[in-house]
Amino acid sequence: MRLGEAPVTRPDQTPQYYDEFSFLTFERTLAANQELIDQTIAVEADSDFVWVALVGESTGAFEIRFKLPSGRYNSSSRIRNSMCVGTAQLPAPVVPFVFAPANGRIGVDIKDLSAAGNSVYLALRGYRRFRRK
Repeated sequence: MRLGEAPVTRPDQTPQYYDEFSFLTFERTLAANQELIDQTIAVEADSDFVWVALVGESTGAFEIRFKLPSGRYNSSSRIRNSMCVGTAQLPAPVVPFVFAPANGRIGVDIKDLSAAGNSVYLALRGYRRFRRK
């Protein structure tokens, strides 16, 4: 095979899955200094989800920590949004990627720091992995 050529796949080598670009979203309105523990971002039942980047926006500052599908947290404590949440133009990469199985969940602990009402919208960028029948 030469550079730029598509690989030749025999019929018996069909990939066992296919991927589609997708987002999982999390949206909450927090009261002043409100803290929410173990909120859920659910993964759909028909596909796995591979999380590759985090983007979001809010009306004020907040701290966040994610509980991975393994049940472990991604950090030892909550992290300020300015340090871990990217923008649509500059997403914050998640390295290594996080694999969440179908019907799985990603947990969220979040706390408002703005001392006012705070609307938080997060999008976990990634792709859905569908298994071929």
